[in-house]
Amino acid sequence: MRIRKTIIIASFIFLIAIFAGAAADNSCLDCHEKLTAFSEKAKELNEVRIKHLQRDVACSIDCHATTIDEIAKSNYEQWTHSKHALFTITCDNCHSGNSSSDVKEIAHIGVSRSSETNSTVFYRNVPETCSKCHLNEFNQFKNSLHYQRLKALKQAPTCDTCHEPHEFKVLNKTQFQDLCSSCHNTDMKIAPDIPEKAVNALENAEELKNEIKKAQDAIKQAKQKGKDVSVAQKELDSAIAIRDNLPILWHSFNLPHFQNVTENGIIYARTSQTDSGVPPEEPSTPGFGTILSLTGIISIYLLVRRR
Repeated sequence: MRIRKTIIIASFIFLIAIFAGAAADNSCLDCHEKLTAFSEKAKELNEVRIKHLQRDVACSIDCHATTIDEIAKSNYEQWTHSKHALFTITCDNCHSGNSSSDVKEIAHIGVSRSSETNSTVFYRNVPETCSKCHLNEFNQFKNSLHYQRLKALKQAPTCDTCHEPHEFKVLNKTQFQDLCSSCHNTDMKIAPDIPEKAVNALENAEELKNEIKKAQDAIKQAKQKGKDVSVAQKELDSAIAIRDNLPILWHSFNLPHFQNVTENGIIYARTSQTDSGVPPEEPSTPGFGTILSLTGIISIYLLVRRR
């Protein structure tokens, strides 16, 4: 256990060292760190506070903290919280430009505003830009109606619609349902049942993970008892392969297919539990005696309360 922890810590330190080296040679990071909008906004609000005080108007910058948090986070600050930052995927990887130069005009050669159709981050071009690293996800997304609408020059969600530009978060079920509902609702009459189906699909994916954990525990117990688990292990491996491919498969937004694949994974995991010979114990249910005792206690409580 200590060796494993040491390896993990050493790997983390190594990644930090790589990031620090890359950051030192990247003019994008060096410049945009200094241009953080948070500091500029805080400075602006502080000047307002001073003017208020000069006019004997009580004011604290703390009152504006929410405003700062909501509108003044810079792209750089958001990026520092992302996995892209951890793996040194820097500004130029998506926006182009020359990150080796600290001269603004040279550093920005090839960079276009996101509103310009030739920009690598123009919303219709974002999938192709992301595909430079996320090819499997892109190949799935190409099969979706969302992508087809983008290519038809129509409004449709693109990669950073779901993953938030610069932070690139993976949304939870509630966030995903809210986002889908912005288009898929009864008012717009665009498949209003999609948000609920999407949540159900994500819940099935969680169930698959739980069933895999049960199968792993069952196989571990079976091994300890000296049982042959070769068949159970193959079934578990199939379930794990399905689980690991789900994030990629999701990008096709073919919910019926996603559900079928997930359910197959659940079947593999449950069959693995059975074939291990040591299926996990089901939660025990109260026996008749327990129910009778609880009934008696409740009856006594109600009788005392009436008196």
